[in-house]
Amino acid sequence: MTHFLASKKTLSIIAFSLILLVIADFILPGRTFFPDENRFIEEAKVLSEKKEFATFGTYRAWEMPLVAIAYAPFYKVFAGGELFIKSVRAFQALIHILTAIGAASICFSIFKNKITALITLFSYIIYPSFLAYQSLLLSETLFMFFMVWGFAFLYIWSENKPMAFVSSVIFFMFSLYTRAVITVLMPVLIFARSYIISRKPAFWIKYCVLSCFMFVICLSPWWMRNWNIFGTFVPSSTSASWNLYLGNNSFNHNAGVDWVTDADPDKVKDIFSLNDELLISKAFMEEAKSYIYENRIVFLKNTWLKFKRFYNLKSNLKPEGFSFISLYNISLMLSWGIAFPLGLISSWINRKKFLMLLPIYLLIIYYTFMHVVVIASLRYRLPIEPFFLVLGSDCVYRFFSIIKPYLFRKKPE
Repeated sequence: MTHFLASKKTLSIIAFSLILLVIADFILPGRTFFPDENRFIEEAKVLSEKKEFATFGTYRAWEMPLVAIAYAPFYKVFAGGELFIKSVRAFQALIHILTAIGAASICFSIFKNKITALITLFSYIIYPSFLAYQSLLLSETLFMFFMVWGFAFLYIWSENKPMAFVSSVIFFMFSLYTRAVITVLMPVLIFARSYIISRKPAFWIKYCVLSCFMFVICLSPWWMRNWNIFGTFVPSSTSASWNLYLGNNSFNHNAGVDWVTDADPDKVKDIFSLNDELLISKAFMEEAKSYIYENRIVFLKNTWLKFKRFYNLKSNLKPEGFSFISLYNISLMLSWGIAFPLGLISSWINRKKFLMLLPIYLLIIYYTFMHVVVIASLRYRLPIEPFFLVLGSDCVYRFFSIIKPYLFRKKPE
């Protein structure tokens, strides 16, 4: 599945890239840069010290637990502090490299071209946005690892490789334990891939049912844990309704994502006064649903604003007060600014491969739809960017194949 790595030179470059990343991660200041990092650290601390999962003190299912599980051993060893932060960064550097290999595997499965796969591999490794997030103690790097490898095994899966199907579902399940995102999409992806493998309806039904059965088996520990805590069925996290409200309320005129400026402070205060995780989640959901129903035209207009925010080539942040905004925009142009147009061009060039590429298209459509309904930010777009890299790599290969004869043409004697 990784035939494109069968080269000492390639493996040496990968190893050297990992070493450079780890060194860079240790050189960075041993502190956090974003508030969400502190939340994940607190979850790891509670898990390592009290053997239970919690966030925000009293919240028990505000998000999925796998990031805390991954960070907890490092907290156990280093008890927080600089060494803990830097060791997690080193771990995520390894995850980053492994995800690059997974993305290259997807590329090789689709285009059957070693050079195209290597373009994906090294593009992923040096991709500015991915490099930035692997140095942060957030969920993005871990989530993309499981998502990308779920797709890698999905594309390896064929009638004579059933274990690749099992591996794909397991990796998708780990992605759900990191972020409860593709819950509805997973069986659709399985169906799309099974249709490509075989035209027999019995084959599709068999594997769709099997994926749903594995889904129940894998998530049942989380469901049972939540039932013991809440006395009711909580399928994933209780925070989804928070974001639905944030993106759909009377104070949010520009499809923003800031709780300070884009939400009704009095309403938010009233909801939090309920002081119960499930009641708070339900209250946010009811407020959002009522707003959408009563403001259907505004809701549709805001979906367009969110769409533009989600696919923006530059930062959605206001430049006032952000000294790093120019550097951030440059990094976006060097990453998404290249991957996005090349991915679109490649989709057109490879339109005859539509069925082969259908799982990727379904993921992109699903992610886009979800975030134009809820909230949209460049951070939430990150998980679909590897797949634009996969598509764009074929475009790069084709371009260099065209100009190669001119670049290396022998001069007449």
